[in-house]
Amino acid sequence: MTGSSSMGTMNREELRRFAARKLREGVPLVNHMQLDITDWQPGIVTVEAPLAPNLNTHGTAFGGSLYCLGSMAGWALMHLTLMDAGFLPSVWIVKGEINYRRPVKGTLRATASLSEEARAALVEQFRSQGKAKATITIVTQENGENCVEVNALFAAVSEDPR
Repeated sequence: MTGSSSMGTMNREELRRFAARKLREGVPLVNHMQLDITDWQPGIVTVEAPLAPNLNTHGTAFGGSLYCLGSMAGWALMHLTLMDAGFLPSVWIVKGEINYRRPVKGTLRATASLSEEARAALVEQFRSQGKAKATITIVTQENGENCVEVNALFAAVSEDPR
């Protein structure tokens, strides 16, 4: 059920760069937003984007950009978790809910997280069924305060090797 055998030989930094490149090449909005995967550790992914290309009419972060930021953080976490386990997945968001708590006035920074148990269940489900779903919580903070929370369901299948 594994995808490319090269996935298993990449280190975490190479996997992070691979996923970031896949986002930039596959989602044109990511380029406009100047979004990047800035950190990845098992169970935690952080994505960032500068404020300037993501402004709204109030001089704060545009709500659509914040939703995209959260979606991409969740996508990256699921994608990288499965790649780290040796798979080459195709990942998409099934549904999501967002809660805007306060405006973001600086760098957009979202962190997605999954517990060790949730990651193990995700990998096992993908290994045994060739597909998996996971609910991921993504939080955008500024100055230590939660500004935006996204709860989203993501799905993955083995990527077609064509």
